[in-house]
Amino acid sequence: MTATMMSRLGALAVVSAFALAPARAAAQSGTVSGRGAAAVVTTTAGAQQFAVAALPGAGGMADSELPSVAVPSTLSAEGLASITTGQLDQALVSATTTAEAANVNVLNGLITAKAVLAVATSYANGTTATSESNGSTLLGLVVGGLSYGDVSPAPNTRVSLPGVGYVVLNEQVPTGDGVHATGLTVNMIHVYLTDPVFGTPAGEIVIGAATSAASL
Repeated sequence: MTATMMSRLGALAVVSAFALAPARAAAQSGTVSGRGAAAVVTTTAGAQQFAVAALPGAGGMADSELPSVAVPSTLSAEGLASITTGQLDQALVSATTTAEAANVNVLNGLITAKAVLAVATSYANGTTATSESNGSTLLGLVVGGLSYGDVSPAPNTRVSLPGVGYVVLNEQVPTGDGVHATGLTVNMIHVYLTDPVFGTPAGEIVIGAATSAASL
């Protein structure tokens, strides 16, 4: 092989490498995110978050546990835990977050539940992006004396709480274009507190908050 031929082959290899670089970069440009909180209490005095787990940008796993929590006259619960996982591959990226709590008591018994589990999962493969809440559960739910048994309410079920505000059960908030990006936030019990006199927002209580997102 002559020096000229070697030079041409070397140049071709360099050009090919540059031509492939954008494709490789595009194949590895996926992102995932996830965040779970077993419980969140927000009032005018500030916010308290319990058993919070946040997924690193590179994927992997994060988790958090708390044996119990007690916020006077506001919330008590046991077995609080959150787990979030994410995977980045060239053909598929995915993230799943779970957040759970047991023996939940909100606002001195106004809302109770034996078990709360929020699940948010997101997938993206470059042409389709979807999210789902499969596995989300409310067991033994009672709101204002009305029992829901072990049947989880339909997504975004709103129930009035006279003198307190309202609660959204199995709250689901989707994001993304459904093609290259998708995301979902699931709040199994989301209480919106309002001022009894002025009707203005006074705080929020969330039990079982899970968020996932994926893009490719």
